[in-house]
Amino acid sequence: MPRNNNWFATRHLGLALIPLIITGCATMPTDHSLDAYQSLRDSGLPPVRPAWAGFNADEAASLLELCIELNNQDDRNNPKLSADPQYQARPNGWQLSYDSRHPGNSEWNKVWPWNGKADDDANPNNIKTNGLKPLNNAWLLAQSASDPGHIAIAIRGTVGEWTSILADAYATTTPAFAGIEYPKNTPLPIAFAATPNAEVHLGFGYAAFSLLFHPERGILAQLEQQQKRQNITRISITGHSQGAAVATLIHAFLYYASVDPRNPYQLPFTAKPALKSYLFAQPKPGNLQFAQDFSRIANETAFVVNNDRDPVPQVPLSLERVAEVVKYVQEDNSDVAVGGVLDDIAETIINTKNNVRGSIAEIFTSHVADQFEDTDIGASVERYFGNPPVKLADGKAVSLNYTLAGQLIPLFGLTKGGSCYTIGDRPDMLLQHHATSYRKLIAMQLLGKTDHCNDGH
Repeated sequence: MPRNNNWFATRHLGLALIPLIITGCATMPTDHSLDAYQSLRDSGLPPVRPAWAGFNADEAASLLELCIELNNQDDRNNPKLSADPQYQARPNGWQLSYDSRHPGNSEWNKVWPWNGKADDDANPNNIKTNGLKPLNNAWLLAQSASDPGHIAIAIRGTVGEWTSILADAYATTTPAFAGIEYPKNTPLPIAFAATPNAEVHLGFGYAAFSLLFHPERGILAQLEQQQKRQNITRISITGHSQGAAVATLIHAFLYYASVDPRNPYQLPFTAKPALKSYLFAQPKPGNLQFAQDFSRIANETAFVVNNDRDPVPQVPLSLERVAEVVKYVQEDNSDVAVGGVLDDIAETIINTKNNVRGSIAEIFTSHVADQFEDTDIGASVERYFGNPPVKLADGKAVSLNYTLAGQLIPLFGLTKGGSCYTIGDRPDMLLQHHATSYRKLIAMQLLGKTDHCNDGH
């Protein structure tokens, strides 16, 4: 993310905050489809510490370099910044296997020859047009040089153009199971969680859908190609900013997809690969129930590295009413008169609020579903869900109690960047948010390095 783009910084935060006033819901199955996923959620009970578990600072630092490769492409292409070494990704030990921005590329920090205008749509370096439609998301797949069966999936964060910002702006909830609609009004049985009332950020959910299901440049398609070259045994998942939230959903999706005995997405693995994620500057990807579900399935294998001075992990704002808090109390005491008139008032508040949220959320859901009409996603929907897809029963999301998802590993930012990542003489509203700032804080606070300010490490 560019350091000097204050218009984008303001818009990034503003759009994340404003829509929360009008947020709402989409669809949720009312049949028994969710029950099977709940058994998959709890199939590992009691929780067992996976063999590849626990936070590793070296792993975190290594994967952050993949995020810098994606997020700082525009800095490397800027003549005023291209000579600054801090914008160069240093993914030591990783080989680039697939780059959705430039299929066929195998070079890190690639700057493609271009004689035209920098913002020309045909410019292969243009971050505004080299992502997957409709939300301009991008990702890459890397292979470990020391362990060929270990791959990494990295998700790009927000870039400074409207369609990418829209993924942040769709700050309304949708069910974590069957909340993705395609075609319009046709919810698909995609599982990001199995806990009742678990919900995810609508924009992040559709961004994950785009990255997973693109028939050629998508994650599922490229995992199939990678498996043909080398048996996959471990998958690291990472992302920065918006990319961290989307990566969280992709981790959750891959868990449920890989443990489903039906193998609905035709995953090519000979055995379920181990999953582990490092999520940097994560905006909140879903509500409390989603976070609890994710903690169950990603026990000691999902780590959120957030800077306490970074504003982005604080959005979307969590909006919660007393009526939501007492919902389960009312349900558990449905046969007992515990509140009388208060119960009736609470129920009226819940119903009124959800009706308003539902109407507004339907507008968002319909709009983003329309945007997918100009993509090739329909081929994957037909392949995995049939044509037409099985239509699920409708329902409603009920909460906006957003929270982070994963085990928090805190970083503590320095005022104005201290002497390490200084703000200089130009305002920088996202000083504490840049992936390069996270690189220096990790080196200083998690790796104990003393020379991290000199060369970008």
